[in-house]
Amino acid sequence: MRRRLVSLSTVALAFIAVFTPPASAQRVLGVGDDALVLPRGVFRLRTIGQWTAFNERYGMDTPGRPDGALEPLGIDFTLDSIGVKQFPNLASLQAGLQLLTGNPNWYATLGNTQVTLRDRIAAYPFVFDLGVTNRFSIAVLVPYVKTHSSVGFNVNTRGNQGNLGFNPALGGITAAVTQNTNMFTQFSTAAATLQGSLDACANPPASLTPQCMALNANRANAVSLIANSTAFAGGTVGAAGVYTTSPFVPIAGTDAQLAIEARVAAFRALYNQFGVTSIAAGTTGPFASQSRLTLPNAQTILTQPAFGIVADPLTSTTHSHLGDIDIGGKFLLYDSFGDSSTARLSPQGLNFRTAVAGLIRLPTGQVESANNFVDVGTGRGVTALEGRWFGDLLVGSRFWQTFILRFNKPFSDKQEMRIIDLPNQELAPLYRRQTVDRSLGSAFEFETTPRIVINDFFSVSGQYLYRHKNQDHYKGTFIIPAATTGFADITLDASTLDLETETKEHRLGGGIAFSNYYAFTQGKAKVPFDVQYLHWQTTKGWGGNQPKFFTDQIQIRLYARIFGK
Repeated sequence: MRRRLVSLSTVALAFIAVFTPPASAQRVLGVGDDALVLPRGVFRLRTIGQWTAFNERYGMDTPGRPDGALEPLGIDFTLDSIGVKQFPNLASLQAGLQLLTGNPNWYATLGNTQVTLRDRIAAYPFVFDLGVTNRFSIAVLVPYVKTHSSVGFNVNTRGNQGNLGFNPALGGITAAVTQNTNMFTQFSTAAATLQGSLDACANPPASLTPQCMALNANRANAVSLIANSTAFAGGTVGAAGVYTTSPFVPIAGTDAQLAIEARVAAFRALYNQFGVTSIAAGTTGPFASQSRLTLPNAQTILTQPAFGIVADPLTSTTHSHLGDIDIGGKFLLYDSFGDSSTARLSPQGLNFRTAVAGLIRLPTGQVESANNFVDVGTGRGVTALEGRWFGDLLVGSRFWQTFILRFNKPFSDKQEMRIIDLPNQELAPLYRRQTVDRSLGSAFEFETTPRIVINDFFSVSGQYLYRHKNQDHYKGTFIIPAATTGFADITLDASTLDLETETKEHRLGGGIAFSNYYAFTQGKAKVPFDVQYLHWQTTKGWGGNQPKFFTDQIQIRLYARIFGK
């Protein structure tokens, strides 16, 4: 749709440029803002439709990519392996399985993830402007915003990734509970039986029997077998602890499960050498997970308290809510036209006007949820002050250019957020959700818009904007005990949220404007209005979290005098 709009506007501009005569610069204001201050008693209603989409960002510190390179928006959720790095409480399970398999180099993984993100923001601001005097006007901007984050989420994309799956025993699978119980009972019985024989053969006259003499000659190996098999089958880090309490266990047929089953067979053979047959030939090992992680399984891990994250599922999300409201005023410093409408409608030579403005931005928008990793808020949710300077330079009767400087300073506030150690570690567990002190970075913008008036009704415009937002600052230190984390005491420092919050952006755009204002001054139109179409996009960015925006905007402005001449 956006390409079609751009093509249509290009054709229209070409047609107008060829087949219409020139006219005066100020008869058509053109796209974007400018230094105009409404005269006393004039009311202007602006209705705007703005549609923005983005699915890429300018990354930073991403392995294999230079800083500033474009990368998919969902790259932080696209993981080659989900393991201890993403879920630190898997560390104890990994250590236990390393002991059970006898392989200290075995590493736990639930598989891989693949996430695609595309965000869309539709904003519909209503702006009410009123000229209080000929040099001062006030304005109120009330935006209604709809955001949509489109998520494509997949796991184990090749079907053979991952060596851990959900524990069937915890899922109430009777066969799993029975097999595990039988195995642990057989190991306990075998150890007790062999220990009983060792005790019985410890002293004469039994120790002098041929059977006891053979057992005592191999007593050290028998004692070692009992200790090793008991450690393997029982205890919190043994098979009993892993396969009866862990949410994840090795998948059938994977290296870890095959190694554990081989050790079961080896223990059975060793016990048989001592005449102990308690471990049945049909006992292969504890009951393994029967399948790799699926998409519903992954959503369960994200949402259920048993897994520690307790967040919203990773699915498409839509918000419709009021945005942040602006209330401000604008003061005209200088206007070379004076109060002359004739001079403004038929300019000659070099003219200039300049104005300043200030506004307060109210935190009426909806911020991103600390429980949703992909949603887009309808506002920043913080009070801010903004100052602006406007300058319009007119050259002759057809060309004029606007220069605008903006500086935005948010106030400090408190916000509930999940504290992550690095910007790419998005899947933060619930214990990292804390209320932190937040100071969003101030932002500076420079915008310039050149315009050429084609005739009494149309103008064409270009636009360039540079934006630099300073780093955010977060404060707060939180000590989380091992009982909560599941693996160790840790200290969270909210200042890690500062990382990759400074951004820079360059935008280029252009558009077309229609106005009947000149016809209105001649009595040929009853209601003065203008219509603008503007397209712009990010052409260069920096900072790690600077999206590449594509935006289309349509604006209608209606004018009316409500008091004064």
